[in-house]
Amino acid sequence: MKKLILMLVCVCSTIVVSAQSKLTWGVEVGAGLSGWMGEYSGDNKPLFNPKVGVTLDIPITGFVSFQTGLNWVSKGASFKMYDAPIPELENVSKVRVNQNYFQMPLLAAVHIGTNAGFDMVITGGPYLACGVCGKSEIEVDDLTVSWDTFKDLYIEDVNLKNGLKRFDAGIQLGFGLDFQQWTVGLDGDFSFCKIASGDAPYNYAFFLTAGYKF
Repeated sequence: MKKLILMLVCVCSTIVVSAQSKLTWGVEVGAGLSGWMGEYSGDNKPLFNPKVGVTLDIPITGFVSFQTGLNWVSKGASFKMYDAPIPELENVSKVRVNQNYFQMPLLAAVHIGTNAGFDMVITGGPYLACGVCGKSEIEVDDLTVSWDTFKDLYIEDVNLKNGLKRFDAGIQLGFGLDFQQWTVGLDGDFSFCKIASGDAPYNYAFFLTAGYKF
């Protein structure tokens, strides 16, 4: 793992040094829906979540570039708890799980020019993410219990719920319009890592984004 990270740093450093005069920095904000997918995703419902970050576009050829940056991304889902630790709460417990990540995309971007003065951009590649915070809530009638999403839930030294895994990775696909100083697009994230140990689902998310280039 350390060798992989070191290799990625070296590759990015080489690209930055060779193309530093052509770098394009920007900021990006977005909003969309996130949820869980896979065999153990159950009957979850998506949440409306934000995305904000800094972007970097490094030209490689006339129509291909490398895109990366650092984003603050919120994901998660809501569901009914059918395996509640207290039997009386089964089928009446509504759970909402919010997962906040620092996420780094590592994307190849293909720019297709148009006569209208903007490029159509198709992107694809992996992303790496680290969970930093989040809040999970159980609602039963007028009672709400909350805890840190990435930490275990204890009541009187009894472990009722294990925290979610902080590390996440997957593939990001997108399509956008690249104007002289503005960008708009649609991104989709599909995780390859389970959100928790054992039988657990995977994250997915879709975001509409708008960005400004410096």
